[in-house]
Amino acid sequence: MKSLARPCKNVKLQHDRSLDNDEAALRLSNEEKLKGDAAQLKPPKYLTTAQKKIFRYIVKNLEAAEILGNLDVYVLSECSICIDRMQDIEAAMNRNNRIDPALVRTKDSYTKAFFRYCNELSLSPQSRAKLANINLQASNEENPLIKALMDDE
Repeated sequence: MKSLARPCKNVKLQHDRSLDNDEAALRLSNEEKLKGDAAQLKPPKYLTTAQKKIFRYIVKNLEAAEILGNLDVYVLSECSICIDRMQDIEAAMNRNNRIDPALVRTKDSYTKAFFRYCNELSLSPQSRAKLANINLQASNEENPLIKALMDDE
């Protein structure tokens, strides 16, 4: 019986070495084409001021990872709305100094969506650690001294 396949990950985010160099290069090239340019990563006009601020904050903090493209505007927008609404719900509960079951259910729904967005955008600490490890491995492979030392082993 075949097991369910895991969702395909961006080549830059893969920490295992299941792909050979040629296959990884080809996939990376195709992913870059599909990702599109990152020049237009601007929040849509329909977002509130607070949501736009969250959107820009996420984009600014993920710039170094170079994983976002213009097509990610939609996921970023939804994530920004989700974060803003979770904060609004929490503020309302704090103001009222009581727990409203309806607000708790709504916040739970937004929290679940938020964790899905975290996974999609590599926002969790675990995702960032994987990215850092992948970037370190990639820089070590490109560094001629490291490569020469590894070849001697």
